[in-house]
Amino acid sequence: MILIAGLREPGSTPDSDGYEMMLHGNTDEILEEATEPSFSFICSIINSLSLGVNALFLTYATISIAIHLPVLWKLSKDFSFTILTVYISYYFMMHEMVQIRAGVAVGLFLWAIYFYVEKKKMAALACILIGILFHYSAAMGLVLFGLRNELPKWQKIVLYSIIPIGIVVYFSNVDISYLIPDSLIGNKLTIYREMRDKGLEDELAGWPMERNLLIWMNFVLYYACIYYHEYLSKYCKYVVIAIKLQAVGFCFLFFVHGFSSVLGNRMNDYFGIATIILWTASVCAITPKFVSRIISNSISTLRFVTSMLLYALSLLYL
Repeated sequence: MILIAGLREPGSTPDSDGYEMMLHGNTDEILEEATEPSFSFICSIINSLSLGVNALFLTYATISIAIHLPVLWKLSKDFSFTILTVYISYYFMMHEMVQIRAGVAVGLFLWAIYFYVEKKKMAALACILIGILFHYSAAMGLVLFGLRNELPKWQKIVLYSIIPIGIVVYFSNVDISYLIPDSLIGNKLTIYREMRDKGLEDELAGWPMERNLLIWMNFVLYYACIYYHEYLSKYCKYVVIAIKLQAVGFCFLFFVHGFSSVLGNRMNDYFGIATIILWTASVCAITPKFVSRIISNSISTLRFVTSMLLYALSLLYL
């Protein structure tokens, strides 16, 4: 997986050409402001060694995959093959092949979820703080500490209502950013507004929700896991937290879209890593187990094919 992600040709995946330009400092001033110091530090080392962009890809792939694989095992020891196929079907391509900085932060966020549910909150906090060094969006992972690993009836009602209300807001294209004081987020809001106004979002936002089958599959999974959460939690104690984190991701997708589709989609991807837990836990809902594994792996195959189609189309049209 490291070699596949690290040795790909620039231009063969979304964002890869952009990373080559960033490596050599040929970027828009707005994007440069939004780039983490850790990325600049890694690029400076690679440039000092006169290496190309594949050295950058290999570095990030090595770090990210080394972080992901152990935590995937921790989260699902009984279904390690299933969780690996779910990871490869979408998240490997999204993070290790496209959003390489966010990929490291997301892997650390998975560790934060694991430690948080295991009641090791300081370790969870450390994972999120380290993740911020790789991608600023990881700061939003602190929301984890406001969640409880339980799901009372009133919370289920709230969780059920997020998608229908969110879809209405999404297609209404409402910009809620003006409700947030700029001082709360520094110059980030300004940067995203400038990206939107200059048309940079068209290149970075990814495939829109209405044409993204993967998101609609996650909607179905989300509702099913809420409904069966008590049963699934017997086999996987991370399910309730994963449901709530996916709900946070959907909130970004829906309610931030009118302000910045880049920010909405990227934050949905960040919190959406929780679906790797939900897809794996869903195996427990079907008996006998070999049937559930066949179904799960078939869904992973469908997700893989759909991901490849979306990436191919994005290279042609985005």
